[in-house]
Amino acid sequence: MVHSYNQAMKKQRPQTQLGRPVNEHARQERINQILDGARRCFVERGFHASSTAQISAAAGVSVANLYQYFPTKEALIAALIEVDLERHAEMISRVWETDLSPQGIKKALEGIFLTKEGHAIAVLRAEIASEGGRNPEVADLLRRSEASLFALLRRSILQAQNAGRVSPDLDPVAVGERLSLVFEGVMRLYVFSPADGESLLDRYYSQLGETLGRCP
Repeated sequence: MVHSYNQAMKKQRPQTQLGRPVNEHARQERINQILDGARRCFVERGFHASSTAQISAAAGVSVANLYQYFPTKEALIAALIEVDLERHAEMISRVWETDLSPQGIKKALEGIFLTKEGHAIAVLRAEIASEGGRNPEVADLLRRSEASLFALLRRSILQAQNAGRVSPDLDPVAVGERLSLVFEGVMRLYVFSPADGESLLDRYYSQLGETLGRCP
């Protein structure tokens, strides 16, 4: 996780115990600790309203320690996008490893649509997307992240077709585009209607089933 930052940190001289931990595992734990604090701040206050002092306090580290890992809030966003990419990729894999039944899909996605943590993830995604509309660098990161996820989704559809689980007549690109758009739309609704998570999950499966030619 956050591989690019790990590589950058390895090239720098280790700090004292009060700064950056020397042990690689401890360093990764500190990175996760900071990202968790930043995530909470961005969800509660928004990106621009969250100060570095608030982020460091939420993470339980000093401002100086925060800067040792992430010199800017944009660097924090880049790391959070990478984490979100990994999480989303795992979710796609879980969905396409199921039997694609309503029960299977619900089980794979309930961590997003039926939990408080899942709603926080949806809010954070919306906040980062909003920043992408103002910040070209963030927009570029988001485009590359979406391209990577779409490639994974297309491969998953092709594998399902090869295994006889999905009709070979379907166009993997068209199916992937539709499912991606539907998921993003459902996630947008979920941001301001968290109590509707279960019904939104049902609506997503309805669209997925229709796209794959299955009965909802």
